[in-house]
Amino acid sequence: MTEEQQKEHFERMQMMCRTFQSAAEKYADFQPEFIASKSINDILQKSNTLTNEGFIEILKILTDIDLTKHKDGSQWYDYKIHLNALLGQKGYDSNIF
Repeated sequence: MTEEQQKEHFERMQMMCRTFQSAAEKYADFQPEFIASKSINDILQKSNTLTNEGFIEILKILTDIDLTKHKDGSQWYDYKIHLNALLGQKGYDSNIF
């Protein structure tokens, strides 16, 4: 994956986060997805190099949201597809589905 492809994945993740935020204003089931996606995006945005600590924090966020009632629709699945691609490119073996 090229740097341009990584950028495109992250831009889509940011767009989905904004969509979750907007939906959360009307539907409570979207709130956990907004919070999780915002937290994950913040971790990824802090530096170009993802640390092991950052990776572990991302996995914890994903585990926590799975234990919470949330919309869990196709857009959340799409968000995780983009996240999984980015993590793989950064050298982390993840299967977050």
